[in-house]
Amino acid sequence: MPTDSRLQQLQQWISEVKPEQQGTLQPASSDASFRRYFRLQTGSGSLIAMDAPPEKEHSQPFVEIAQLLESEGLHVPHIEAHDLKQGFMLLSDLGSEPYLNKLDESNVDRLYGDAMEALQVLQICTPHETLPAYDAPLLHREMQLFVDWFLEKRVGA
Repeated sequence: MPTDSRLQQLQQWISEVKPEQQGTLQPASSDASFRRYFRLQTGSGSLIAMDAPPEKEHSQPFVEIAQLLESEGLHVPHIEAHDLKQGFMLLSDLGSEPYLNKLDESNVDRLYGDAMEALQVLQICTPHETLPAYDAPLLHREMQLFVDWFLEKRVGA
């Protein structure tokens, strides 16, 4: 079985920046990118460790946007530690339970109300100079992810 050197480097980095947060890493989720996410189970809870190879992923915008949204009071993963040169981050864990699974008659108004408030804050607070314009070229690049990551890599078509 081949050795996953990036995973070993991530574990070493965690032991250096958060020696009190030692535990086991398990795959947490994936997305249409070269980033990988692992749930770090510790004695006191869990964190998310992100591996974003710097030669393939530029993570500075993630850090800037996360800090901006958090400063506006939005519920986003808090960046506990990061090393952009190595492409590693340690984030608070928002859990693995989909929002929809939490909805029922007793909380639907409150949960949808919270979501609508968050959208309102997001629309008002986000400076346009922080995020690129969502124009036609960006839309086409985003739509190409379906072909690249789903059709080609996942389905093999």
